Amino acid sequence: MKAEDLFLQGLAEVRKLFPRFQEILEREERMGQLLKALLEAIERSDEAYQDTGAAQLCATCATSGRGTCCVRDMELSVSRELLLINLLVGVKLPENRAFPRGCFFLGPEGCLLKVRPLLCRNFFCPWFRQRFSPENLAYLQEAMEEEARLLFQAEDRLRAHLLKIL
Repeated sequence: MKAEDLFLQGLAEVRKLFPRFQEILEREERMGQLLKALLEAIERSDEAYQDTGAAQLCATCATSGRGTCCVRDMELSVSRELLLINLLVGVKLPENRAFPRGCFFLGPEGCLLKVRPLLCRNFFCPWFRQRFSPENLAYLQEAMEEEARLLFQAEDRLRAHLLKIL
């Protein structure tokens, strides 16, 4: 079985699991607080990306086919916990790949996921680094620290729930 087939099979399993999982998590106050804090941290990270111009640069690069970051098979780094988190915060996961050589979650304006893998958020390719000062790169990384911490907590909490219901 190819990686693409395994990924699509896993995605289908997450979609099937989600309604049952959503019901459990909606009753858990701590998970709701954690997701709210995570979304607020992502908003602050996104503001840093916007302020520096990094968001536009990343989206332009990704959709141009440069092939540095958002390439085919990058979706394999997205855990089922991360997919569930995205569904919990209202993301509509795509049915098909928009770009044949791009990540499954790459859309015309960039990533379709609200909550992204840290690998995707914290990787700055040489092309990107050449266009940013060390101060702006440090600013971006500092802005993402809280997001990273909360994402680890949310994924761990979801993993514990998954172990109970699977």
